Amino acid sequence: MSEDRKKIIAKLIKIKALAELGVGGEQATAQLMYDTLKKRYGITDEEVSRAAGGTVDITEIDLKQCWGLAFALGVIANNLQDEMELCTICPHTHTEDCAGCGTHENIKDLQIQYETMKQKLEEVAMEV
Repeated sequence: MSEDRKKIIAKLIKIKALAELGVGGEQATAQLMYDTLKKRYGITDEEVSRAAGGTVDITEIDLKQCWGLAFALGVIANNLQDEMELCTICPHTHTEDCAGCGTHENIKDLQIQYETMKQKLEEVAMEV
């Protein structure tokens, strides 16, 4: 196993512990970070659990810096879902007129915003 992969798994161990033992927003933010990083690097829960082996000290992790990002990501995701629901009832869905629709443009913009915010959250997670 490469040194980089070991470092990422070590971070994931701490983030997972915070997702399980943290309080309120810490748990939600940590869980989002854990799932995102795990998927990005192709690491399984089993790998993280095996590497953890025992108790993990999470006292030095402070994810308050991530709350704003996690909240913004949630708002964007909610808005995107609302726009997608509007799109499904639109009479122009999957027609030539669809591309010129404001809802269609909103969906594209929200998808870009979501990916950008997700990337920022991943970057902060790697600094933990």
